[in-house]
Amino acid sequence: MVKTLLRRAAPALVLLLAWAAAAQAMVTGPCSNCHTMHNSQGGQPMAYGFTGTGFAADSTPNPGLLVTDCIGCHSATDGSTWKDPTTGAPIVHNTAEPAYGATADGGMTHAGLAAGNFYWLVRGDSHGHNIFSDDATLSGAPGDASGCKNDSCHENFHLPYSGTGHLQGRTACEGCHMVSGVSEATVTTWHHAHDDGPAVNSAGQGWYRFLAGHKNGDGHGVSGVEDPDWEHAPTATAHNEYLGIDADKTSNDGFAGIGDTMTGFCAGCHGDFHVQDDTVTGQSAWLRHPSDAVLPSSGEYQGYTAYDPLVPVARPALGAVSGTVTPGQDMVMCLSCHRAHASPYPKLMRWDYGGADLQQALYGCGACHTQKR
Repeated sequence: MVKTLLRRAAPALVLLLAWAAAAQAMVTGPCSNCHTMHNSQGGQPMAYGFTGTGFAADSTPNPGLLVTDCIGCHSATDGSTWKDPTTGAPIVHNTAEPAYGATADGGMTHAGLAAGNFYWLVRGDSHGHNIFSDDATLSGAPGDASGCKNDSCHENFHLPYSGTGHLQGRTACEGCHMVSGVSEATVTTWHHAHDDGPAVNSAGQGWYRFLAGHKNGDGHGVSGVEDPDWEHAPTATAHNEYLGIDADKTSNDGFAGIGDTMTGFCAGCHGDFHVQDDTVTGQSAWLRHPSDAVLPSSGEYQGYTAYDPLVPVARPALGAVSGTVTPGQDMVMCLSCHRAHASPYPKLMRWDYGGADLQQALYGCGACHTQKR
């Protein structure tokens, strides 16, 4: 199944950026790191794929003259490699338990880079977005508000989208990344785009993490400030920064106009989770946890002022990375509680919300609800 996925996957997410000092820049290095003209050298294929446990030659050429696909470039066969030593690509799938990144349990379990690590799918489908095989539990995106469950690239990520338009044929990583209404040729140039920021907030830069479209709409994407080492070792002053907009959220379509935010992107498939009021009873109180809602500047919330990279917030404007949280201004967002790829904990949580250790179970909750610690 993984082998089939590798051959089907579109060519976009092959190489992220080579770093220069603390700033990010367009991809550098020999073209042959990523491309092969004829998929042949000394009578042997140059293309390779990831088989689930290691790398193997693949005689099937890849689109774009690429030597491998997204998974092939962003995987490692140990638990310590977090950046490919040749290409500089961030590793999002280790075959052994990651030994790097943030932890919420005293250093016992490492999540991996900022979005987590697909390794954690070994603990079950509830731990992440399954890009390798059928989801054993779900038939579509939970909280679906717009028909994503019906013949969608998100019904099962590893299967290609069979509908029409710019999503046609997309599968796995490209169910979320490199999605845009612009031409395929434009999208696949994003690995060569200048995104030296500090804010990455345009198609010309390839958007933040190549996240475009979805609920934000065609021509839009996600804006953010990218940590130079993808939160390999996050601290209060070294982490990603996310854009947030406090806007109308009284229906599942209320997120269509909240700008180029991460929450707007997530709501493309999980819109029901972001509805503020109950459209049946008409109640106006929060019946689901708020997202892209301003952290109150009174009560227990005013105590969250020192930035915790395990409980990130969204900002009303992007600028320099800050170690300060400002209640009354900064916002709770989807990634305040969840990781985007996969995590050591169910529901892609950033901490062990269902664990027996109450202190750990409430770790992230206590960051904002300071009187509940």
